[in-house]
Amino acid sequence: MNKEDGVMQPFFIKAIETGYWDTRYEPNTNYDSVFGDMKHMGANTAYVMLHWEDIETSDNKFDFTFADSVVAAAKRQDIKLKWILFLHAQYNGVPSHTPETAWTFHLDDRDSLNYAMQWPKQNNEIYKTIKDVVSKGGIRPLHVYGHPEVFFRIRRMLYNLAVHYKESTTVIGVQIGNEEGFSFLDESDYNPITIALYEEWKLKTNKTNYSQFKREAINWWWKQFTSAYHEGDPYKLVSFNLDAGQAEGGDLERENMSGTSAATYGDGNLDAIGTMFYKNWGYKALLGLDKAYNEGSYNYSLPILIPSEIGIGRFNSARDYQNFVMHTLERGAQGFGVYAYGEVRKELSDTLSARKTMVDLFKNISAVEDMIYAGLPGPGNIQCSTQNASAKVSHLNVNGEKTLAMIYFPDIDKADKADKADKADGLIKFDLPLSFKSNTTGTYTIQVFKDGKMLSNQNLRLKAQETNKKTIPEATANDIYFISIK
Repeated sequence: MNKEDGVMQPFFIKAIETGYWDTRYEPNTNYDSVFGDMKHMGANTAYVMLHWEDIETSDNKFDFTFADSVVAAAKRQDIKLKWILFLHAQYNGVPSHTPETAWTFHLDDRDSLNYAMQWPKQNNEIYKTIKDVVSKGGIRPLHVYGHPEVFFRIRRMLYNLAVHYKESTTVIGVQIGNEEGFSFLDESDYNPITIALYEEWKLKTNKTNYSQFKREAINWWWKQFTSAYHEGDPYKLVSFNLDAGQAEGGDLERENMSGTSAATYGDGNLDAIGTMFYKNWGYKALLGLDKAYNEGSYNYSLPILIPSEIGIGRFNSARDYQNFVMHTLERGAQGFGVYAYGEVRKELSDTLSARKTMVDLFKNISAVEDMIYAGLPGPGNIQCSTQNASAKVSHLNVNGEKTLAMIYFPDIDKADKADKADKADGLIKFDLPLSFKSNTTGTYTIQVFKDGKMLSNQNLRLKAQETNKKTIPEATANDIYFISIK
């Protein structure tokens, strides 16, 4: 929920992410134009990349000038805002084109070696300075989060961020870190500080497994980071995301390397599961999350499901994008984010139909948003089914009295095929047979929506256990139908 005019109101997140690669590195970005464009496409939230150094420009010197200007633009365009807060630097220019100068990495330099940074290893070579890591390319300089000089400063920064926007009705929360952990595509950590923490952990726990140490350390650090933010603002959402869904998908190498897994969100005391859905690992990540959270307990208890990145454009085919959104909705999620604005912005030609695909789905969600927001998985008093083997029918119900049937064509067996082939499939039209079976005698209003437009609206009188049939003409495999039944 989100406060409007002093009153808490239902709020289902429909977000588009923007940041370094599509707005931050452009000179004089007009955020009114960016957020106005997002609003025009049907989004209600912007996920905006922000770096630690954007708000704490030097040690204990906080400056929210840039962040405040972004918040003001979002407010003018009636868009909510959630921060995607980078703690790490990045080889390709985050937070600046010279990330090796980041002050947060130079809190503990010893003999020119950086003890505040994780020391990665590739090809038997250990990298001990940010300059070396950046020059190597492909490796992200990550903090030693448990370093005493780093740890308390992250907590201090998060507390100050929370307090600064505590009264803001525009800022709805923060994602703490972006694809962070113990490493990224490399071995780590050879830093003496980390080794000392590992030895201390062994003494205190009588455990010795280094991968287990990583998992317990990440969970404990993120619990503390979440607590620090909530000490400043108890009510705004705190989330996290893991790299590309691989840990959630059960990739043991990535789990052992990063110290993360599908369980990290709960074990780290996060409010929301900000997972990422891309075609290579997204479907596996869904299954991993279902297993970790008891086949969907995340639709009624913390952490709730709000994926931060569902790729679009070149990151996912249109069919994959639609699939991941629908998988999200049918699990009772409280919203989702689309990555990235650079794939759908108005200045670009829509060669992959990414903008149109997103706009059409946003429109359809908005048409039945009250049921999506309040609904829990399951059909309620009435169930919709189809004999079409390619179609999937999922349900959300509100107190058993209202049902939303969601129909789409997952085609998961062919999920990695080219977008061009998806479009070709979508040209084939067919009649889609539907059956409605009621548990309770009554008159039901049935409304069928596609791309936000109501295709039909009729009343059906059904007796208990009676079935009534209906057909949607000229359907295609690229269509998504929402059927409101009240």
